[in-house]
Amino acid sequence: MEEFRAIKAGEMEECLDMWGIVFERVGRQHFVPYFEGDPWFKRAYTRVCVVDGKIASAVQICERKVRVGEAELVMGGIGNVGTYAEYRGRGYSSRLMLDTVRVMKRHGMDFSVLFTGIQPFYEKALWRSVPQKYISAEVGSFKTGADSYNIRALDWDTDLPDLKVIYESFNKGRPLTIIRTDEYWGGYGRARFREPTLVAESGGKAVGYIHFAYDKPNCWPREIGYLPGHEACAGPLIREMIARCPDMEKLIVNFPHESAIMDAINGIAKKVETREPMGGMFRIINIRSLGERLLPELNRRGAPDGSIRLDTEIGSLGLTIKKKTVSIGAENPIRIPLSQLEFFCLVFGIKGVEELGLTLPEKAREILTALFPPQKPVFWLADHF
Repeated sequence: MEEFRAIKAGEMEECLDMWGIVFERVGRQHFVPYFEGDPWFKRAYTRVCVVDGKIASAVQICERKVRVGEAELVMGGIGNVGTYAEYRGRGYSSRLMLDTVRVMKRHGMDFSVLFTGIQPFYEKALWRSVPQKYISAEVGSFKTGADSYNIRALDWDTDLPDLKVIYESFNKGRPLTIIRTDEYWGGYGRARFREPTLVAESGGKAVGYIHFAYDKPNCWPREIGYLPGHEACAGPLIREMIARCPDMEKLIVNFPHESAIMDAINGIAKKVETREPMGGMFRIINIRSLGERLLPELNRRGAPDGSIRLDTEIGSLGLTIKKKTVSIGAENPIRIPLSQLEFFCLVFGIKGVEELGLTLPEKAREILTALFPPQKPVFWLADHF
C-alpha cells in the first residue's frame, strides 16, 4: 500500500535515518535542524511516501520570508528530496513534488525555490531555472600588508549580537535575502554556520564577517557582510580566508557585486570570470498574493500611469498605476508575455528589461523599467535548504 501525506510525529527519526542513508555524504546530523532548529517548521511541511508502512521517499518544505526592498514575500524552499534506492523509478518523488505545490498554496506561500543539478526532473512540475551571478576567481600572489582591522575567528556566543546587526544592515532591502529572526539564528542558522567564520574587528567591536567552506582546491565563500563605513574590511577578510585554506587555487563566490567586494577579489586574483549557473529553480505558487505583497516596494519606486498584465505559463498579474499609486488588477491592459525566468528576474532585480532583451511597446517598457530596476540580489549559501 502507498500513502502520500504529511509525516507523523512518531516517524521523524525514521525520516532522518532515510535522509542520512540517501545523502550519506552529508550524514544524518545535517538534517536534524530541519525539525529541531527551524522556527517555521510544521509537520505538514514534511511530505512522505509510505510504502507498506515504511518511509520510502520524502521532501521538505522550508517556509521563509524574503526581502524585495520594503516588501516581504513568503517563500517555500524545497529541500531533502530523497528516495531509497530500491524504491526509485516509481514516480514517488514526482508525486511528492506536486503534493508540495498544494501544501504551499494552502499555507499562503507566494513562490518556491530549490537548488539542484537535475533540472529536467523539476521542470516536469513547472519549476524553472533562474540565473544567479557567481564569480570564479583564480587566486594569484598578493601582498598581505598591515590592515587596520583585527581579523579573528568568530565566537558564536559573544559575536552573535554584532553578527545580527551586520547582517540586517548589509541586507536591508536586498532582494532574495532571508529575514532571520532570533529563533532562526539560534537554531537553523547556528547549525549552518558550523563551517569557519571570520570576524573583522575595529575598536573592540565586530564590524564585518565572512563565512566560508573549503573543499580543496576550491574555497566557497558562503556569506559576507560589513557595516556602513567599514567597506574596507572586505579585503582583509578575504585575504585571511585564503590564508586559512592551504593550497587553494580558486574562489567560487556567490556575492553581490558591491564595489568593495569586487575590489577585494580583483586584488587577490589573476583571473576573474562572472558566470550564471542555472542550478537555482523558481516556481510561482500564488501570483496574486505575490503581487499584493510587492505593493509597498512598487509604490515606493513609482511608475508612469498605465495598466499592464504580466502573463506567465502559471498565471497572470495585472497592475494599474494611477497618480503614482500601484494597485492589483487591470482593465484594458498592455499584455506582456513572460516566462517564469523573465518574471523572477524582474521581481528580484536579477536582470532588468534591457538585459532580458524583452520586446515591448514603449509604454510597457517605461512602466516595467520603473517598477523592476536591476538590483544586487543574493541568496546566501548559508540559507540553503
